[in-house]
Amino acid sequence: MTIDSVEFSVELEDLLNELIAEMRANGVQYIQKMKSTSSHVQVCCPYHNQGMENRPSAGIRRSDGMFHCFACGEIHTLPEVISWCFGRDDGGVFGWQWLLKNFANFSVDNRKDIKLDFGRNTTSAPKKPEYVSEEELNKYRYYHPYWSQRKIESGWIIELFDLGYDPETDCITMPNRDINGNCIFVARRSVKTKYFNYPKDVKKPVYGLYELDKLIKAQETLEIKIGDHTYKMYDPGQYLSIYNEIIICESMIDALTCWEYGKPAVALNGLGTPQQMKELNDFPCRKYIIATDMDERGLQARETIKKSIKNSIVTEYKWNLKVAKDINDMEKPYFLGLREYY
Repeated sequence: MTIDSVEFSVELEDLLNELIAEMRANGVQYIQKMKSTSSHVQVCCPYHNQGMENRPSAGIRRSDGMFHCFACGEIHTLPEVISWCFGRDDGGVFGWQWLLKNFANFSVDNRKDIKLDFGRNTTSAPKKPEYVSEEELNKYRYYHPYWSQRKIESGWIIELFDLGYDPETDCITMPNRDINGNCIFVARRSVKTKYFNYPKDVKKPVYGLYELDKLIKAQETLEIKIGDHTYKMYDPGQYLSIYNEIIICESMIDALTCWEYGKPAVALNGLGTPQQMKELNDFPCRKYIIATDMDERGLQARETIKKSIKNSIVTEYKWNLKVAKDINDMEKPYFLGLREYY
């Protein structure tokens, strides 16, 4: 959904559910019911009858968030509706702030000094890539119980992937590094909602390849040094053949769940890009196992991966959607017995 050129990577239903939950917490009872169609989400109008309708009479367009009530004729932008629901008659200013805080598809960084170059006819050196500094990452190196709630409880996994927490945004943090260990960006996920947040227009590496490489290089001693700590591999046998079999997931949380279950994994953070396919081909893995979701997008990603990876054997995980919608839903015994080859 794009509102005034700002992209929001969230399903409209999820956005509205978050809005409803926050309104309920503040004693507001608008938008009592929702009904989804292909192009709109129909809701109870907050503008007439004090929002106490029994049936939805208004529609919110999925593409741009425009609101139109067919009963009272009110037409507004989504920010204006959100402001109204919270008792603000400010033309949508509060609504914009709420949307940007919760769902904008970019991170808000500290403003940097602006350097202007008015030189003419000069040859500039190639621009060096900008990486997230250790100083910045140190701000997020806190433990948060969210990880335990998501079954990620092994301290060495949390340290290996540098999982943290940003108290300013109330989000857990997941640094994404290239194969050389440079942090390209930090992904954030709210501890209260399901929403990921990436910097705008970022080129996503394959999440976890650097960590895999780091772990492989530590195999000779069967221990790995991370920061000031040295971790013993509790069951090193399961990682000694790490080149032989790696699981490919859609999301970082799914990949981390695989690690917790003793199965090395990486994540695409989406459906897979040509650059990510190159990274997977270049990595010396003998066998990849695809474990993207079983929905339409996940199945599309599977086809992309099977067509793109040429240097390794590619197989698949397949599971019953009545049991789990993704890997993170699975209990460990079910996960370990999941494999079905094609």
